[in-house]
Amino acid sequence: MSQSNFASSKLFFDNKNFPRGINRAGIFSRKEAEILERHGHAMKELTDGLREPSSEVEQRFVKMAKGECPPETEFEKVWAKYQKHIGTRRVAYTTGMAIAMADSSDSGVELDAD
Repeated sequence: MSQSNFASSKLFFDNKNFPRGINRAGIFSRKEAEILERHGHAMKELTDGLREPSSEVEQRFVKMAKGECPPETEFEKVWAKYQKHIGTRRVAYTTGMAIAMADSSDSGVELDAD
């Protein structure tokens, strides 16, 4: 892949979905995290339409991002994995005791009706 594909002078961070960093999320391999950090900014701009594709590789990436074709290259697979993860809502369940609300007569507090 040429150096001009997915070139960006900015590192990619997603503090909303990965507040401790993409490489520490435990979802991506080291190589995948490195691809996202180095080229994720360009990939996001291409996906959002803020940047025009400058090569056939980037044009194919845009088609993949739109869902017109399946991911094939390593960059496309990493971006698809990233998109799948941030689009999936995670629900955390906790266990605990429910405290039943007691009637006022059972609480031991006398209410004066006068």
